[in-house]
Amino acid sequence: MKYDHVSAGTIRFWAFLDTSVIALAIPLTANAFLSLLYGLNSAMGFAHEQPEFAPIQMFFVNLSGILVAVWAFARLLHPIGLLAMIDALGRTAVSALIVWFVVVQDAPPVLWLFVLSEGLGAIAQFRACFGKG
Repeated sequence: MKYDHVSAGTIRFWAFLDTSVIALAIPLTANAFLSLLYGLNSAMGFAHEQPEFAPIQMFFVNLSGILVAVWAFARLLHPIGLLAMIDALGRTAVSALIVWFVVVQDAPPVLWLFVLSEGLGAIAQFRACFGKG
């Protein structure tokens, strides 16, 4: 197949890092994770306060956490090169979405850390997919 040369270790590494946000999948841990993000945002000198989430908003937070968990576990259990390419494309789209929310919608600047991690993951996996080994 086209991406068979991609190292399983590369795929698993980025999938394992994604497990760090699985806390978003459960309402109680999602609140703690969001509090941590807003606390870090404040520690970085930014003034955004954590809003109260309506149930529908928390539903989408939890849903995204579940989808991240499923995607991470799929790549951990079956680390094929095609999934690295799909993940790189997804990370690029997520990075663009975060940039839009921070720049246009005044989302907390702490989200730039996610742009960094998503961007690094995309670059690493694109390099692995288009490289020779």
